[in-house]
Amino acid sequence: MAGGYEEWAAARSPALLRFAHALTEDGPAAEAAVRAALVRTCKAWPTIERGGDPDLVARRLVVDATGNRRRAAVVLRLLENRSDEEIAEVLGTSHAFARSQVQRGLATLQRDLPADDGSTLDDRLGRSLASTPPHPFAPPATVETAPPRGGRPAWVAALAVLALIVTVALVAKANRTPSGVITYPSVQAPTDWRYESYDGVQVQVPATWGFGGSPLHADFLQGRLGACGANQAAVLSAADHATYVSSATAFVGRPAKLTEACVPWGSDGVMPTADALWFESPLPVGVKNVGSVVAETRAIGGQHLTVFSTRSALRRQILGTAQVVDTDANGCPRNAVHQATAGPDRLTPTSLAICVYSQDSGSSVLMWSGRMDGPAAQRYADAVGQAGPSAAECPGTPTGRWVALGLHGDSGTRWDVVDLRCGAILRAGGITPLTPATVRDWARDGVTAYAIAGPAVPRPVASHFHPAVG
Repeated sequence: MAGGYEEWAAARSPALLRFAHALTEDGPAAEAAVRAALVRTCKAWPTIERGGDPDLVARRLVVDATGNRRRAAVVLRLLENRSDEEIAEVLGTSHAFARSQVQRGLATLQRDLPADDGSTLDDRLGRSLASTPPHPFAPPATVETAPPRGGRPAWVAALAVLALIVTVALVAKANRTPSGVITYPSVQAPTDWRYESYDGVQVQVPATWGFGGSPLHADFLQGRLGACGANQAAVLSAADHATYVSSATAFVGRPAKLTEACVPWGSDGVMPTADALWFESPLPVGVKNVGSVVAETRAIGGQHLTVFSTRSALRRQILGTAQVVDTDANGCPRNAVHQATAGPDRLTPTSLAICVYSQDSGSSVLMWSGRMDGPAAQRYADAVGQAGPSAAECPGTPTGRWVALGLHGDSGTRWDVVDLRCGAILRAGGITPLTPATVRDWARDGVTAYAIAGPAVPRPVASHFHPAVG
């Protein structure tokens, strides 16, 4: 318990102190409020670890100590770009009340900052940058404020000082919290969430999330990071009842070229605008505002894992399920399955592991995995047994992207390998053609998103796979 709290406190205390200074404009009072909040957070740490957001809990305790909810709402929005949901959690109020406090506070701030030229609030905050103290997140010690006008509360006039503090965050769109190692305690995901993995890192996400891309190192961009469909889903989940993909579709992204519309990483429009997860993310560890959502990034298993969402509880819950595995929960090994194996005689399958491997990065990587239940596994085994031999000529080892199908049973596992270059299923006892019957139970979801159909894939089944790009 203590280790997790100490890591969090070391990384987040500067941002918490900055928040308290913005609320109080009184150094000793801010420090006292933060000390009290840290003590109470430490005592409640076991409970917070089980699902709370310590950043929001600590801010709520600071607000309790200072007693100014409307000002806290304005600070949370301007200084930290918090969502209505997060502000409501800090204030302990409804979303509607939190929104009203923000709107009233911003309207008052708009009136209180003088403007002779009709400029916007952001313009006037930008011009105040020259007056910002040397350390912009420290309490301003020398700035004087005019006395309240027209009987307004004293905090209204003091918001002009707050403007000096928030300018850096507004102009630079900086990370709202300092970098630091944050502990993500293991959490229990809802029973209807599914497992997703990439190159040995496994997480759980809602079953309705679709499948898409994340930025990748691309030769056609001179080795730089490129985004080829990284900002929205490419394929819907079978559990999603929507009829088409949109920018609002939540998704899991992997480094893969999914479209010809590739742009260099860092260009506008490459960040998701809805809930999403990126494997092998280029974003640094920490929490950052990226437009309409917040990106939270964790380092695990040699890669960065980023969850995009306005909901901090969802981000932490997904990141809390992350773990490093050699064989994931769907039964797919991290080390690529290249060769078909016969398995035990009279195998009765209890599940079918669907493993998409890729050599896009140079080495073989487990790109996506899925799992079908026992009846579906048996239907596949029966269809393959009845399909007869294929006339396709396939090389011994697949390259590019391919699918390994693991028929798991109590007595062992049989592996079949789908080579999409020659359009056939390689088995230990021969080669089977791709037909509607041999693919319909497993060729969906991530297979449709990532497994690329070569020219030899028969037309009746080509729609089950991603079309070739490039």
